[in-house]
Amino acid sequence: MTEPRFTDPELTAIWDFLRPAPSPAPAADLARAPHRRTPDAQEIAAREGLDLGPELRHALRRRRQPSKTHPRPAPPAAGTSGQAGPAAARAVERSRVMRRIAQLAPGLRHDQLRERTRAWDALQMTPPELETWMRALGVDGAATVRACRAFSIGHAALDVVLGGRQVRRWLREGMTVTALLALAAERGIDLRRR
Repeated sequence: MTEPRFTDPELTAIWDFLRPAPSPAPAADLARAPHRRTPDAQEIAAREGLDLGPELRHALRRRRQPSKTHPRPAPPAAGTSGQAGPAAARAVERSRVMRRIAQLAPGLRHDQLRERTRAWDALQMTPPELETWMRALGVDGAATVRACRAFSIGHAALDVVLGGRQVRRWLREGMTVTALLALAAERGIDLRRR
C-alpha cells in the first residue's frame, strides 16, 4: 500500500503520528544502516530560529572541544570592540522582541512568531517604545507603526481623541494613516511630531 501524500503540513504531521510503525528491520540491515548523529542544542536552536545567548553558545563550544586542543578565545562581549558585539546585541534584542510577541499573542505558530519578530525588529525601537506601540496596535501592527513613523506620528499621538475615539483605536480597527491624518486635519489637530 502506498503512503498518502498531503499538501497540508499539519495533515502530514498527523499522518506521521498515527501511521503504524514499520516492521523491524533484520539485524543485518541495521548494521549497514548509516548512523545519524543526534542533533545538539545549537543545531536545534538554529533550525528553530532561536537565540541561545552568548553565554550558552560559549559553554557549548567549550564542551565540544577535544581536551588536547588549545581553547578558543571567548567571543567579545556586547559593547566591546569587535564584530560580534553589535551582532550579539541585535540577536539579544530580537530575542526580547520575540518573547514579548509570544507573551502578547500566545497562540501564534512558530513561523508566524518569527515573521512578526522580523517586522518589529526591523523598526529598531527602544524597549519602552516597542512596548507602547505593541500594546496600542497589537502584534500585527508593525506595518502601521512604520507608516506612522514615515508621517512623523509619534506614540504620544495614540492618546489623541478624534471623533470620540482615540487614535490607537482608529488604527487598530484598520484606518490607514493617511485617512487618520485627513480626519485630524478636518478637526484642526496636527498628529505629527507628537
